[in-house]
Amino acid sequence: MVHEAVPKVELHCHLIGVLTPALLRDLRADGHPILVEPEAAAPVQFGEGPDGFGRWLTRVEPYKSAGWRTYLPILGWYIDKLVEQNVVYAEMMISPLMFSRDFGALAQEFEEFRTWVREREAGRIQIEFLFLVPRSLPDELIEKDTQRCVFLAKDNGISGISIAGLESHMPASRFSRMCRELKDHGLGIEIHAGELGGPEEVCEALDVGFADRIGHGIRAFEDEDLVARLCDEQVHLEFCPTSNLKMGAAKSIAEHPIGRARDLGMNFSINTDDPGAFGCSMTSEFELIHRYFSFSKEDFSKVAQNSLASRFAKELRCKVAANLERAQSEVVALA
Repeated sequence: MVHEAVPKVELHCHLIGVLTPALLRDLRADGHPILVEPEAAAPVQFGEGPDGFGRWLTRVEPYKSAGWRTYLPILGWYIDKLVEQNVVYAEMMISPLMFSRDFGALAQEFEEFRTWVREREAGRIQIEFLFLVPRSLPDELIEKDTQRCVFLAKDNGISGISIAGLESHMPASRFSRMCRELKDHGLGIEIHAGELGGPEEVCEALDVGFADRIGHGIRAFEDEDLVARLCDEQVHLEFCPTSNLKMGAAKSIAEHPIGRARDLGMNFSINTDDPGAFGCSMTSEFELIHRYFSFSKEDFSKVAQNSLASRFAKELRCKVAANLERAQSEVVALA
């Protein structure tokens, strides 16, 4: 396949969403405790939509509040899978519930966590983390989580935040002050919008949420003025094709806007969202897009370039990713 020789970059993946029956069986076989039976992580089927995903989350409920140590073998398993797929840089959304709310314990826990992850990277890939902020977060916790993010931003513990959840439940405007403060401290802001909500949610994410990147953004293509704005401002869209289909954000792969985004020269990435929950991988997503939209090697190279340029981490530790960025800069300089 034409994408195989092109390094991949993933910007939209939830750590809890990597759970699969195969992963849980492997963990059990290796002697690691698992919190649910492997069959509980069976993927959402086409046609189940948001309700099906909700049921998947219910089946893996114990992992929602699991501590960071529980996630280490899961993360290690997934890092190896990403390397196998030629992914050189990835940002993952993690729950703040994995770590202590006490700042002293938080600093120590996150340092141990990051040290373990960097050792597992072994120079093959770079993994960065975004704190997940659910739209349903109670008002009294917004300021507390803001300060936790500011605290972790000081030592490059996290690269940004991701505001996720059903757009109809809570507006992104609730987090406007939080997002402004975190941007002032150098953190990236990603907001899930335009998935099941309309174009107005994308505008809200940009105007009052100060979003650097939009998760999904499918419904933005219903508004031509908004499409023009996204093009002009080169706002990065995180497309997750299989997720978009299984969640009903796109009615069919033929109607997915990624082909139009390519033709318009828009800034976007190709991602898995929840690869375990939706039964996909970076390889399968790229193959799907190649098969239905005839993406060329040059198209996939452009996707990698835009994805890496839209990352939240300032520095690149992975030499392969750094070389990719350097080669792309040289091409731009020669153009």
